[in-house]
Amino acid sequence: MRFILIFIILLSGCTIMEDPNQGGGLLSTTTNIVSGSYDERLQKRQKILDEAQDKKLNLVKDTKQLESEKLTISEQVKIENQKLSEIGISIKTLEKKIKNEKTTLKSNNKDKAKKLRQLKKLKNRNKKLQKKINANNNKNPIKSIQSERDKLDKELSLLLEASQ
Repeated sequence: MRFILIFIILLSGCTIMEDPNQGGGLLSTTTNIVSGSYDERLQKRQKILDEAQDKKLNLVKDTKQLESEKLTISEQVKIENQKLSEIGISIKTLEKKIKNEKTTLKSNNKDKAKKLRQLKKLKNRNKKLQKKINANNNKNPIKSIQSERDKLDKELSLLLEASQ
């Protein structure tokens, strides 16, 4: 009889709870294992972990892509700077050539002055493009700068041909 009484007292001290974090005892643990609630919680937590790991992988992938784009843009900026510098050198060379031309006729002097004005405009546009491309907060898409540089280069080529 004592054995039954001790067993009943022990059994009444054990409560059944689904969440082991809230206490419980041997009977609660046994019940949760048998009913499968531990496995359900484990699967839910595993699903949350898997989703978090997927998000992390996507963020890492996005970060790598952005770093690659940043590198590509900085390389393009470097190339554009180089091309704009070359245009600047060509403008200076042509300007020296035109200034050193000896003209005798009044019409040739007018033509020389016209070419120098055109060169000055090209030089100013070239400087503006260099400022645009080197701006720290470069909001201008590289494509628009490239197309403007191409226009500038074409005009300079036409001017070079006209002066030869």
